[in-house]
This record gives sequence, structure tokens and C-alpha cells, in this order.
Amino acid sequence: MWFAFLPTDRLARARPEVTTSPWVLLDKDRGALRLSAVNAEALALGLSPGLTWADAQAQVPHATGEPHDPAGDAALLERLLSAFGRFSPMVALDLPHGLVLDVTGCAHLFGGEMGLLQAVQRLCERLGLQVRLAIARTPQAARAQARFGPGGIIAPGRTGPASAPCRLPPWSCPSAMPRP
Repeated sequence: MWFAFLPTDRLARARPEVTTSPWVLLDKDRGALRLSAVNAEALALGLSPGLTWADAQAQVPHATGEPHDPAGDAALLERLLSAFGRFSPMVALDLPHGLVLDVTGCAHLFGGEMGLLQAVQRLCERLGLQVRLAIARTPQAARAQARFGPGGIIAPGRTGPASAPCRLPPWSCPSAMPRP
């Protein structure tokens, strides 16, 4: 499971206005304020992590920014470890912003793999977290589909639906992001 908007979702739990306007979280990087996280609306308007705050304001003048609290994100992920333990006895962090659950032999407890995905999705919704889920034969395949593909249940021998090519978002590889 991958929480693509974990930092802004965490903030939105305390401040609902975060979800109704373009909202970004900022960190200082080499003397410049840079976007470290964005909410879904800001992303839809073309803002993404790594962009300078000045460039972001030029693109979307009504965007709101505030300091990022990575320690708060880490604390939330630690709490989520125990919350998602109800689905599997083996839950681990998958940094950044993800968890891996070994669901081998667990799916039948939820009515199958689809039932398990739906139960996890419902818990995420109750917690106010946007998530992309994938179940695959290997943890690596599930991670790739959750972070860069469509997610869902990936049949053995397949890397994902043929009609949904994997595309890497610009913020997924920090070394590929342009720097001034």
C-alpha cells in the first residue's frame, strides 16, 4: 500500500481546508524553499515536489504553503503499522509513505483478495488517507504496481493490466528532478 498524499492527508485530518484548495508543504533545500509534498488539487494544477516555492506561486498564485513536518509523517506511519496488523501478522514500513503487508494465507479471512483490498480501502477512508493498493505474487511487483501502476490484484505471471502502462511520476525519482 502506498499513501501518495500522506503528508497532506495527515494535515487534512486536523485541518479540512487542506483538501479544498491547492496546498503544499515546504522544506528548505540549498537556500531555497521547495515543495516537499502537495495535495491532490495542487498536483492536478501542475505542482509537484521539488519545485521551488517561488515557481509554484508563479504557476498557482492561490496555493497555500506551510512548513513540512517529516517527523509527523514518520510517527503516523509507525501508528499505521499496528492499525494494519489486523490484516496480516507481518506488516513493515516501505519508505517513503508506504506499508507492506504479507497477506499470504490471510485473504480467505476477508472473503478473498478482493474482499481484503476492500477492507483495507475502507479503513484508509475512515482514517482520512488516500491509498493505492496492490496484491501480487512478489512484494516487489506489488510495490511497483501500487506506486507506479494502477494497483489492484495482479495475476501471477503478469506485471499488470496490459492496457495500463506503468509511468513514473516526476517526484518518484529525486535524482531525475531538475535542479537550478
